[in-house]
Amino acid sequence: MGSENFYPGEPLEDDEIRVTLLGTGTPFPRRGQASASIFVEAGSEKFLLDCGPGAPQNFTSLEIPFTAVDKVFTTHHHVDHIGGLDHFWIGGWTYGRTTPLKVWGPPGTEKIVEHLRGIYEWDIETRLDALPPGGHEIECSEFGQDGTIYDNYDEGGVRITAFKVLHCEPQNTFAMKVEYRNRTFVFSADTKKCDSMLHHAANCDLLVHEAFPPAELYAQKSNRPLEVAKKISEVYHTSPREAGEVFAETNPRMAVIYHMYNNDDVIGPALDQIRENYQGPVEIGYDLMVINVGDEIRVRPAIVSDKPWPIGRTA
Repeated sequence: MGSENFYPGEPLEDDEIRVTLLGTGTPFPRRGQASASIFVEAGSEKFLLDCGPGAPQNFTSLEIPFTAVDKVFTTHHHVDHIGGLDHFWIGGWTYGRTTPLKVWGPPGTEKIVEHLRGIYEWDIETRLDALPPGGHEIECSEFGQDGTIYDNYDEGGVRITAFKVLHCEPQNTFAMKVEYRNRTFVFSADTKKCDSMLHHAANCDLLVHEAFPPAELYAQKSNRPLEVAKKISEVYHTSPREAGEVFAETNPRMAVIYHMYNNDDVIGPALDQIRENYQGPVEIGYDLMVINVGDEIRVRPAIVSDKPWPIGRTA
């Protein structure tokens, strides 16, 4: 069975995908819950899906050298999904990355990347005499329709498929499907229940799907009118009840909820709603939850330092 906790540096089996939730929260800044981001490892591949505020700090706590990670795949442009991108880019350069950070995303991503270049022009200029060139660059690839956006599958790597989901107008949000050997991991991004998700996530190994707290509870906790809370929780996002419907119809080996205020007094009501429709394996996501997807699916907390030192280069 192995350890009940994950410790940085643990080897990864050749046929496994390791998924680490770097951020499971929302646009609301919370010290105990970073915004949306997932770190994926499969074979020699290491990359991020989204990079919300707080995620770079959780990444460095895993003691992964920045030289090992130069790819970020973004699902959409809400701040809680891309607000840590600048820190990951510049911070990664200052501590070892000598190649450009490569960013994939929906239409509009190039505009964001170009603005980042402009915003940090002075920052970069003041560091070039002390740091090697290369890592200060950032590159962009846009995708506008469903399909494969990255494919190294036949060489023993991963295939990443982006597919459009329903979030908010104008619709410009894509979920991600990661395939490695015979393992499949699907990340919903932000979405309502939709046909594309039911199709691409069917019988996957791991489905990390968003859910907001039940609307009545969310209204009470956030001091919002109930009608506003319902629009956020049930129109722009997925309620726990509806997430349970998605899990029941897709039948993943493991289901995980993210994008929820995962306070102790929220988890119970959320699970009650999920269980109205789904009785299979499910977890409420938390930051630095580590999920090994192999013949067995293992879910563990990462044991990390809050004050890590930079890690040296990979070979």
